[in-house]
Amino acid sequence: MPKNFMDCVKNKGKVVRKTLKGNRYINICYDKQGKSFSGEVKKKKKIATFEKEKAQVVNLLKLKKYFDKNYRN
Repeated sequence: MPKNFMDCVKNKGKVVRKTLKGNRYINICYDKQGKSFSGEVKKKKKIATFEKEKAQVVNLLKLKKYFDKNYRN
């Protein structure tokens, strides 16, 4: 991060996140005098986590068990 941005954050400036095109964002810090200091442009991370994937697998296994029990001859 740029030094002036980090100094603004340390001096309790207000940090605002601005969304950009292409799944990116930038943090901007406003100091007490109203000057703005921008941070680095970053990419948003995927939301999918291991817990969500695990829950989906459990649900699919339950669904498979249900269909095997009720629709298999």
